[in-house]
Amino acid sequence: MRSAALLVLCCVLASAPVVSAQAEPPATPDLRGYRTVPVDGFVVDGAAYFQTPDGLRCAILPTNGTAGCDGALPATPAGVNEIVLAAEVNTRGLRATANPSFLTPSGSAAPVLPEGAKIAYGDVECAVDAGSITLCAKGTPAMQWMVISAERTGIGPATEGLPPGFPDPNDFIVGDDDYVVGTGPKNMFPVFTAGGGLTCSIVTFSGGEIGCNGPLPGVSGGENEIFAQLPGTTGIRRTDNPKFSTPDYPGQVRQLPVGNRVNGIGGICMAIPGGVACYGALADQVQGFEVSATETSTFG
Repeated sequence: MRSAALLVLCCVLASAPVVSAQAEPPATPDLRGYRTVPVDGFVVDGAAYFQTPDGLRCAILPTNGTAGCDGALPATPAGVNEIVLAAEVNTRGLRATANPSFLTPSGSAAPVLPEGAKIAYGDVECAVDAGSITLCAKGTPAMQWMVISAERTGIGPATEGLPPGFPDPNDFIVGDDDYVVGTGPKNMFPVFTAGGGLTCSIVTFSGGEIGCNGPLPGVSGGENEIFAQLPGTTGIRRTDNPKFSTPDYPGQVRQLPVGNRVNGIGGICMAIPGGVACYGALADQVQGFEVSATETSTFG
């Protein structure tokens, strides 16, 4: 049973992930054929911690609603050392962090989950297979899942509400950098630069705006501002008073590296080659825009 599940999984997994609109999420893993081992020996302070045979440090953390692994993750961009499985899009995905989330509280080594075995804790199951493959699924049936393998390391399913071809935040890296500029009361909105001369802000809290100022490839009227209002409209316009390029407080505006993302409160922006892709969600309505090196588009 386990071999058949792996055969199906290997056939549908994509090649090493590329941060692009074409990256396919890993297929839902079938964990029914793995041998269940008692979880008691893995539980510390209300969480289940385990190591994989290839040295990843993993955990299921029911109080946080997360699971994941820290370590040398195969088939990921340079610097990525953590993957997080969670229901919330702002929480899940790939991370490059100096603050690992899935080590035991004491820092000591967790028990090794052997090949062919799985543990279940809370609403998450995790299994290990030959070939440095680690699989976790959240919910029954699985609502979210995580695959770590030499062919594809990533999170599934695809993020809901995004149009076909739009970059998926699951495939972008969250780093430790803080893109909130300066200090001051109620200063919580990230401001950053991206490729193509753009400066962008996520000014959302129970609504608001996401937008960028700068060159907009493919437009012909001199427009220099693109925006998504939550709630409201999404579009492009020409302005002499750019509203997204000046922070509320003085300080350094950092560059968001290509392949990375920044999370706001209700919005996400992702740095793509030559530009940025941003979107926000409010009351089940998803709106956003993409500025690439050659074209500009909006949705919602």
